Amino acid sequence: MKRLGFNIVLLGMIASGKETQANILKKKYVLKFVESGVYWRKLLKEKSADGDWVRRTTGKGSPAPVSLMKKFLVSEISKKPKNKDLLFLGNPRLKPEAQLLKKILNRKKQDFFALYITLPDKEVYKRSLKRKAGNMKEIYKVFDTKKLIAKRIDYHKKQVRKTVKYFQNLKKLKIINGNHPIPKVTKDILEAIGEYQKTKN
Repeated sequence: MKRLGFNIVLLGMIASGKETQANILKKKYVLKFVESGVYWRKLLKEKSADGDWVRRTTGKGSPAPVSLMKKFLVSEISKKPKNKDLLFLGNPRLKPEAQLLKKILNRKKQDFFALYITLPDKEVYKRSLKRKAGNMKEIYKVFDTKKLIAKRIDYHKKQVRKTVKYFQNLKKLKIINGNHPIPKVTKDILEAIGEYQKTKN
């Protein structure tokens, strides 16, 4: 495996295959995952003020508190191994979080490249309800109801879109069509990363 020399931000619509693609990238490049989803799942089970806060927000289909996400990002970036690049999986979603990420990485003289995997609403429902019925993570049993899926789609269109535009304005984001077979999506992601590498060289 080889180093990229920059960090990756992998965002995407609900059920767009972010985790699948992240695991493929991890087999190709030397990466350390920064998974906000794991962090939220831990807090959902935690008996603490932060845990209660997350249960009142994320547990009901609303975005996680920005202050907790900022705390999470600062902590994870500070723990980055010297021999690995970071892969931010599903975060930062909100523009203020994205701005903070850029600020922290700039201060540490580190670069990043972002990808956003799209998926039509109809396919989001189809995949979400399928994984709810299957042998998937327990978190999907909670999140993947039609009412919460609709709320999360709306959130992506209104809020995550601002983050996507912010990264696009920085010329650091590529849109990837996730409504294709996994190998095709992987191919498009690797090509996008390769093109960004060329600009670095």
